[in-house]
Amino acid sequence: MASDLETAVAELRDRIVHPEQSAFLDYWFSRSRAGRLPARCDLDPLDFPSLLPRIALIDVLTEAGRFGFRYRLAGTEIVGRARRDPTGKRFEELYGGDYLAQAQALYQQIAASGVPHLSRRIYPVEEGRETLSYHRLILPLASDGAAVDMMVLLIAVIDQQRLDDAMEVFR
Repeated sequence: MASDLETAVAELRDRIVHPEQSAFLDYWFSRSRAGRLPARCDLDPLDFPSLLPRIALIDVLTEAGRFGFRYRLAGTEIVGRARRDPTGKRFEELYGGDYLAQAQALYQQIAASGVPHLSRRIYPVEEGRETLSYHRLILPLASDGAAVDMMVLLIAVIDQQRLDDAMEVFR
């Protein structure tokens, strides 16, 4: 019988449209053992160098029984497209309002469940002026195979558009 992790991966694989994300999911899963989550040390960046610009590592912090999240590192494409480097910063330092609440809720769910996640996101690069649309694959990592202590994120960019450019068709 398939493990819960194997079932979650199979369901997620059916939803992925970007071949690089599918390959990275398979790589991550191949590093798991007996239904246990892989650890950060199980992933070798030399196995996926072309993906590194679009990868981020996020530390899971446990404080007073609650989860917190901090970027350990962000790839060069992520930094360039977002026009800021989140490395070393907590979510609270980077985001606000509904965007922060949604991010925290999602990452808390992944940390608690250990289940990988795929979603489409629209990131406001410049509020009201520019957006970045991308698919986001988030894979949990656990040093002990069970308790999520880090996540690896891989983005696949769909579109980045300035509102000024989009409005050009009406001029």
